Amino acid sequence: MRLLAAVDLGEGLESVVESARFLQEGLGIPAELIHVVPTPYFEALGRRLPHLRPGLEEALSRVEAEVQKNLADTGLRAQVLRGFPAQVVAGEALKSRLVLLGQRGTDALEVLARGGLARYLLHRGEVPVLLLPRTLRGVRRIAVGLDDSPASLSAFRVAEAWGRALGAEVFGLHLVSGQGGCCFPTYLDPETLGLADVLARAKAHLETLLKATGVVEVSKGEEELDLLRLAKARKADLLVLGSKAKSTWRHRLGRMVEVLSHRSSLPLLVVPEATVW
Repeated sequence: MRLLAAVDLGEGLESVVESARFLQEGLGIPAELIHVVPTPYFEALGRRLPHLRPGLEEALSRVEAEVQKNLADTGLRAQVLRGFPAQVVAGEALKSRLVLLGQRGTDALEVLARGGLARYLLHRGEVPVLLLPRTLRGVRRIAVGLDDSPASLSAFRVAEAWGRALGAEVFGLHLVSGQGGCCFPTYLDPETLGLADVLARAKAHLETLLKATGVVEVSKGEEELDLLRLAKARKADLLVLGSKAKSTWRHRLGRMVEVLSHRSSLPLLVVPEATVW
């Protein structure tokens, strides 16, 4: 199995390549780059206007060769494929342990395309996805967003495996909000308990689920970005979230993943519930 880094030739290429090199060495899993030339439009054009087909094929072949040459200069294994990018990357993801996606572009069209690929992979829920708003060069502290769901517990176990491989500290962060906030604790009755009791009981509850002590911090927070702020305040290099993927209709990924997959300034690892690392 491999680490699959989906890349284009935009401003985020170097960041994804450097992150893939770091994880290849740290996790001991070979990395491979994949670039998809989006061909459906050209294929449809060739069917509608057959006289253009030879020229289109020649142009596409030249593009493939130039991209392959460019990616070979990174020193990582690379392949250039044709098709609809989201579908091709999703198919290749099934043969991978992890998919890396860059998130550095700020152009409106690039953001839209990037978000579409990320959401497609996250909603399929078949493989962990690492979103990279910046280069991941080293990991000393890994923060895991926790609730009492099986998805977040799976994410914590994956984070523990990464922590052992990378020599990083792993800790859990859990937010407790008021009713209507991001993180209302349904396993408690906050209406009859004071805040201090709620925080203490939430910590004990999660530590029991994790079978661990001293790794969970519980804090009051009303919105999803409060988790990001807390992780940054604790000097986390990587934030990990569990994904329920297809388990609910309204929020298939969970509100935390929905928000932070677009807005996290930390590298974000989204782990499907069934993942075993």
